[in-house]
Amino acid sequence: MIVCGLGLALWFFGGMNTGPSQWAEDPQAADAAHAVANERRHVFRPGIGFLGGSLGLGLVLLGASRALRPRPTQTPD
Repeated sequence: MIVCGLGLALWFFGGMNTGPSQWAEDPQAADAAHAVANERRHVFRPGIGFLGGSLGLGLVLLGASRALRPRPTQTPD
């Protein structure tokens, strides 16, 4: 549940990007004099793939915790 909540929070506060996740972008200079050649800025904008992956991972961990739960042992009377 924590993984699902954290993934949803990162996606929500990261801008609710409905496209693919973005890891880098080209900076937009106001004029050509301030543009630097081939400069890329590192950003993190989680997209739908990130949201789906975090929800899927959360569900897998939830299922594993249910399946691997220790069985109660029966004590003889």
